[in-house]
Amino acid sequence: MRIVTSIIISFISVYSFAQSNPKTVNEMLEISGTKAQLNQLDELINSKIEEKKATFEKTGYFEQFKKIMTTGFNSKYAEKYLIEYFELNSSEDSLKKIISTFNTPFIQEFTKLELEANSPSKQKEQMTFFQNLKNNPPSQTRVQQLVALNNDIGASEMTVKIVKNMIFAMARGGNLSQPKEKQISEEELTKQLSLAFPANFSNQMANQIVAQFLFTYKDVSDEKLNKYIEIWKSSTAKYYNKEMMNAYDYSFSKMGELTGSAFKELEKTEKRPQKKIK
Repeated sequence: MRIVTSIIISFISVYSFAQSNPKTVNEMLEISGTKAQLNQLDELINSKIEEKKATFEKTGYFEQFKKIMTTGFNSKYAEKYLIEYFELNSSEDSLKKIISTFNTPFIQEFTKLELEANSPSKQKEQMTFFQNLKNNPPSQTRVQQLVALNNDIGASEMTVKIVKNMIFAMARGGNLSQPKEKQISEEELTKQLSLAFPANFSNQMANQIVAQFLFTYKDVSDEKLNKYIEIWKSSTAKYYNKEMMNAYDYSFSKMGELTGSAFKELEKTEKRPQKKIK
């Protein structure tokens, strides 16, 4: 899974502390392709929630869980909190520089390419492509290019953070939506979740990202891809990558707080004595 792959930022001075205009933040997210990527988030979250359906003994408990999760975790809130983060942590001048950078034909070409490659409509084509890789493996040069690109943009690192944040929130919500006698303590839940991720989870994610890149950039020449990779090696792009990771972490943490509060409120409601009907 890859949420952001094509965002470049102009250098932001460490002395810039002014807040940004919401309109400018929106424009930056639009031009960078981030908003289009966020629109794919709802489908992803719904699929992850459906995967947990078999763990619920009663359909009613699952429906409560699903309603709260989709109300708290969705593209609307993801975008809201991303905007909030950049409003609070970037200056107006910084965002205008970002917008100027993204308006280059070269970057827009890659942004469009990445959005199209990662759209749900491309799933069948992706499966066919990956099956054919067994008989037509990529060159070592292309693999090295894509490993370098992943390292430079931090795609797998960002994805690991988002996946863990989402799974922790879903697990806590699922636990609270179960009957009281079947719930486990927060301490035990945290322990189980920590053990659920294999020691090489980050490496596995990096391999998946590189595989996804093979499909995304399959029609891009080595020379053109090298030019794209060089852009991501700049201090400007590295600074932006760090800020985007922080923004997504901020956004998903906020959504986790929303779902956590909703599940706790549900638990309180179920504890309240029911009024007797006369």
